[in-house]
Amino acid sequence: MRALVFLLAASLGASAAKWTMSLLHDEDESALTLRAIAFPTEQRGLAIGQLTEKRGVTGVVLLTTNGGAKWETIRVKEDPVSISCVKEEICWFVSVRGVWRSDEGGRAWKKIANLKGPLKVHFSSPARGWAAGLAKSAWETNDGGKTWKAIEKTKEISSNPDHAYFSAIAVNQNVGIIGGNSRAPRKEDDVMFPDWMQPEAAAKRREWPAVMILIETRDGGKTWNPSSNQIFGNLTQIRIKPEGTGAAALLEYFNNFEFPGELMWIDFRSGRSSSIIRSKDFAPTDHVLAADSRIVVAGIENAALRALPVPQKVKFYEATVNDATTTTAVWTSIPVDYRAVAKRVALGLSPNGVAWAVTDTGMILKLDPSAR
Repeated sequence: MRALVFLLAASLGASAAKWTMSLLHDEDESALTLRAIAFPTEQRGLAIGQLTEKRGVTGVVLLTTNGGAKWETIRVKEDPVSISCVKEEICWFVSVRGVWRSDEGGRAWKKIANLKGPLKVHFSSPARGWAAGLAKSAWETNDGGKTWKAIEKTKEISSNPDHAYFSAIAVNQNVGIIGGNSRAPRKEDDVMFPDWMQPEAAAKRREWPAVMILIETRDGGKTWNPSSNQIFGNLTQIRIKPEGTGAAALLEYFNNFEFPGELMWIDFRSGRSSSIIRSKDFAPTDHVLAADSRIVVAGIENAALRALPVPQKVKFYEATVNDATTTTAVWTSIPVDYRAVAKRVALGLSPNGVAWAVTDTGMILKLDPSAR
């Protein structure tokens, strides 16, 4: 694994593109926390999060219709934690209390279903979608989110629902994975939310073994197979390669651990997995897989004060990873606007492969291939 760290460090500063600032929330007595971003078209994008002001806290959707040149803030009645779009005009977000849908490209939202504790949502078509979250719950819909049916296979996972949750959904054609974690709480834990939603508290504790829980499908969700494996860390994101031959899974070690996180590559054909990036100096928080075998990883600089709730410098790396060369990938550091600091960064891709990022410090960034 030393080779991975060396290849990561040896390529610093050698990028042809740059992350530029599309939006910077810099208002007195106001804070913007962004959690996710989706671009259903090259011009239309939506970022979701939470706006904190003197008068209180409200959920927000930020909308652009001109490729990020201007963003409009739309207040919503519940706090969105995950978003999915399949067409320019049709999008969904989930709060921990239910599912919301927009048929107006994000300008107006209507609550269409009450679900208890969803953390992630994913739609593959205007009708077909999945949601998952707390209490190892997962649901599916065939009517655009109006009605939801529980995926009963989650009950076959031998973990206490009070301590188990799903934190990632990835579906690509017939292949799908819903994954998460099961971890019995210790006395000092806040069991209301998983570690990835409260990293400052988790970073003060020592890492101890947990169980990764999964349900997988190879027939587009008609049938699901449950499994569980003991691991260190928390599974926080899964992305399936566009060709459907493999996936990248992000493990984050929020507690006191040698590495703050690593990206694992899973080869669907051989069933083998291998670590493709990890460094003591870099805490990854998200990644995306582009159609040209390019992987972009986002995160923050892993400073000595990571356990404190202090934003750190945002960092991005990219590599071209083929199925046969995952462990020899050379990771290149991508320059980023000097103002970009955060505790967490989330990524999204537009249909033409342009990468976007949002931070919990109220920033929206675009990977501009023409910037130098």
